[in-house]
Amino acid sequence: MRFNRIITMSFAVAIFSPSISRLTAKAFITPAQLTAASQKSASTLAFQSVTRHSSNKKESKLSVSFLGDVQKAFSSMTSPKNKSPYYTIAITGASGLLGTALIDELSKKKDGELNGKPMKIVKLIRSESVEGNAIDMGENMISSLPWNPNAVDIESIDSTALESIDTIVHLAGENVGTGLLPGPLGLLGVQAWSQEKKDLIMNSRVKPTKALAKAIANCSNPTSFVVASGVGIYGCNFDASAEDDSIKPVPDETYDTSSTNGFLADVSRAWESASEIPGNTNSNSRVVNLRIAPILSKLGGALGKLYPIFFLGGGGNVGSGNQYFSYISARDAARAIVHVIETPELKGPVNLVAPTPCTNAQFTSALGKVLFRPTILPLPEFIVKLAFGEMGEEMLLGGVKAAPTKLLQSGFKFQHETIETALDSATKENI
Repeated sequence: MRFNRIITMSFAVAIFSPSISRLTAKAFITPAQLTAASQKSASTLAFQSVTRHSSNKKESKLSVSFLGDVQKAFSSMTSPKNKSPYYTIAITGASGLLGTALIDELSKKKDGELNGKPMKIVKLIRSESVEGNAIDMGENMISSLPWNPNAVDIESIDSTALESIDTIVHLAGENVGTGLLPGPLGLLGVQAWSQEKKDLIMNSRVKPTKALAKAIANCSNPTSFVVASGVGIYGCNFDASAEDDSIKPVPDETYDTSSTNGFLADVSRAWESASEIPGNTNSNSRVVNLRIAPILSKLGGALGKLYPIFFLGGGGNVGSGNQYFSYISARDAARAIVHVIETPELKGPVNLVAPTPCTNAQFTSALGKVLFRPTILPLPEFIVKLAFGEMGEEMLLGGVKAAPTKLLQSGFKFQHETIETALDSATKENI
């Protein structure tokens, strides 16, 4: 009770004192100090450091980042945690474009810590045998652990190892931008969808996600389940030339996605449904559905396929060029996932998309400028439909627009808010 009163008094001082505008996470009592709380005075258990500003305007209000720090600190003190001395993150799809960028971003964390603990990164590697495999708790920050994405009546991940995992970031899934049918751009990995390919896209997401959700449900310790999804869930009919474009709301996480159109919308709905923890047996485990926009990186994804075409001067608008194109830089996507891990209040759908949408024509122009290449060779609509079928109509001619409302409201700051800055980052960074 004494400790609770101290925390309450400290919080009240922060809220009502106009001279306090920013507080780092270290200003709060760490979990390690809890056992000694009753032996320390209120003065030593209150805030450890406060940054004061001389500006009257700054003294008159609390910053968004301060409120975020308050939420994170209180959540970390009140949420049950496993007894491991490490904060452990397990990642599926760790060798993919986003998985690689995420590990790169996590590796940059100051002092190698996350949520107040030394960090362990575990790459989940596909395997049919998962039992008896423990997490390496040695000096290495990065290790690997087998998991079985096809598990049905058996464990998808070793149950003992799972007890030590704080967060699972599930990014694995069949690439939607490639196909099994031959096509004119087959060497670049741009091909039409066959029914077999569509089944692979769906099944590679739904079944493994259900298997991991089931494992988390049987875990005695709370586990954050951060699962990839896509902005395609909002449909593919957003066009700048539409009469209602100026008044049509930009979809955010509150948008009704129950009947949006397109195969990718169907996939995303099934994927998010599969992430629900069966029976909700562990109410402390949270689920976050990352609705990810196309990631801009010269090393892969949509830009990885377009980069050589534009570099050779073969770029141009696709169709009318008026279809909206949602995007996010690889760096911001990785930073956003780390932000989600560090912000326990974020739950449910979270849009990972830059705050400034653009059209295909604006994307084309920006990429031409970044590469100092002309963009005068358009790809007509009829050729797209003929060569790529459903995939072309949805991914190339269709338009998606979305807003990162939850990220912005939780205090996340984008480094690349526009298509120009995102492309500049994509062509310069090696992630």
